[in-house]
Amino acid sequence: MSDDDRWISTFLEAQAAELDAARNTLLAYGRDLSAFKNFLESRKCDFEQADKAMIEAYMIDCEAEGLATATRARRLSAVKQLYRFAFEEGWRADNPALRISGPGKTKSLPKTLSEA
Repeated sequence: MSDDDRWISTFLEAQAAELDAARNTLLAYGRDLSAFKNFLESRKCDFEQADKAMIEAYMIDCEAEGLATATRARRLSAVKQLYRFAFEEGWRADNPALRISGPGKTKSLPKTLSEA
């Protein structure tokens, strides 16, 4: 098991124990963090080395893949929570995801009223 896999499993265990996270939530976090891990590996990087620029590059890559805004927001949320956890546990001296903003929600046009 790689260090990144240990980060993910420890994070998910903590989410389950401390926050009583639902099974589907944990599965989604696991998938999202595995996707981020794969992105980092393709760039010869890992969770411990990743910086703000690398996380931003990941978000740009997700957009280029055509992922929906909600999916990109969920993936960023998982990454942010992982790094907050890593910082609190002392695995990192910083939190590189701290000031990264998510993809903006697109606002839909208001529905028009029809005449009765």
